[in-house]
Parts: sequence; structure tokens; C-alpha cells
Amino acid sequence: MKEPLIASSTAADRTTTPARTSAHARTVLAVASAGFFLITLDISIVNVALAKIQSELGGGTAGQQWIIDGYTLLFAALLLSAGNLADRIGARRAFALGVVVFGLASVACAVAPSAEALIAARCVQGVGAAVMLPASMALVRAAFPDGPARARALGVWAVGGAVAGLVGQPLGGLLTTADWRWVFLINVPVCLAMLALLTRVEPSATRTVRFDGPGQVLAVVALAALVYGLIDGGHRGFGDLQVVVALGVAVLGLAGFVLV
Repeated sequence: MKEPLIASSTAADRTTTPARTSAHARTVLAVASAGFFLITLDISIVNVALAKIQSELGGGTAGQQWIIDGYTLLFAALLLSAGNLADRIGARRAFALGVVVFGLASVACAVAPSAEALIAARCVQGVGAAVMLPASMALVRAAFPDGPARARALGVWAVGGAVAGLVGQPLGGLLTTADWRWVFLINVPVCLAMLALLTRVEPSATRTVRFDGPGQVLAVVALAALVYGLIDGGHRGFGDLQVVVALGVAVLGLAGFVLV
């Protein structure tokens, strides 16, 4: 009499396991897509708030450019290291770290008392975004090991970024009519929701990989010098000594990055 019970129990396990796996994969996809949505949103949502930010905090045209480029600069420059970090500590832990940094930086942006403080907070936001992006992709790849399913999941993940690019400026305009600080505060509930969902995601595997310290430093220096040279060159002129030096440092840094 016991054998049928054992057989039925085994069959039940086999039917519920795929359901649990599917639910876990959907949760991972929701969290990763929300992360990519938020990363892309903060590139465009701030644009329409720049005029009000300048009228309240000052900073001039160069300050407005740094509010945008400070975020994208650190985001782009740290992607290599962020991918390494996700391998070392696991994608779930790295993603959670990125979300926390991004959320706290968003609060700092919202309460910034000056243009300089806002630019600094935007740079920290870019750090958080850089940590989130490769970790989100790693989470999706781990949750969807099958080729066709993974391709569909990555397609959904990419749609999150596309939708953010589409709604960023209209949403920013709507929020700015109330207060430009809401452009940053809107990130906070999304970050809290992602952290809550992450508690339902299984821990990620870790592996030891080599960290290219010199390459990372050269990438940051080169990109920072390039952005500085291009922004200040538009105001001072590209014949200005500081601009020429900055662009020269950018060229040397990029050359060193390729050679290292």
C-alpha cells in the first residue's frame, strides 16, 4: 500500500518543481527588467528638469551638462569592473548592492542644496547603475538556461530599456510641473520594490576572476578627461590650454587602455 503513495508523491514533486522554477524565473525577469528600466530612465528623465534645476541651484550651462554626463560617465567607465564584481560576489548580491547605491544616490539628488552636490550625487547614481546592469543580465542568463527561452527573456529585458527611453521625457515633464526633485524621488519606491522581490531570488553562483585594475583606472581617467574636454571646449574654446591638456590626457588614457 505504501508504494503507490511514494509514487504519487514523486509525481507531485515532478509537477511542482517546474512551476516553482517558472515562478522564480518570472521574478528574476521582473527584477532585472525593472533595473534596466530605471537605469535607462535616469538618462532621459532629467533632461526636461534642467531649466528648473538651474533656476534654483545655478550652475550654468556647463553645470547642466555635468548633471547629465556625470551619470553616464561613471556608468560607462565602471561597467568592466561591475561585471567583474558580479562574478566575484554573485549576481544577486551585486544587483542588490547596485540598487541600494542607486536608491541612496537618488535621495541625495533630490535633497541636493547646490549644483555641485547634485552633480556628485549623479556620479554616485552612475556607479549604482553600472553595478546593476551586468548583474541584471547575469541574473536573467542564470534563470533561463535554455537557449530559446533565454533569448525571449533577454528580449523582454531589453524592452524595459526601450520603454524607459520612450516615457522618460514625458514623465520628467509631468513630475517637473510639481517639483523637479520628484524626478529623482520617483526612483526610491522602485528600488524598494526591487529589493523586496530580490528576497525571492535564489543566491547566485560566484567565481574567481582576475581584476584589471590598471585598465579600469585608465578607462575612468580617459573618459573623464574626454568629457571634461568636450564640455569645457564648448565654452572656453578648444584652443584653451586646459581643454587641450584634458583631450591629450584622454587620448593617452585610451591608448594605454588598449595596450594594457
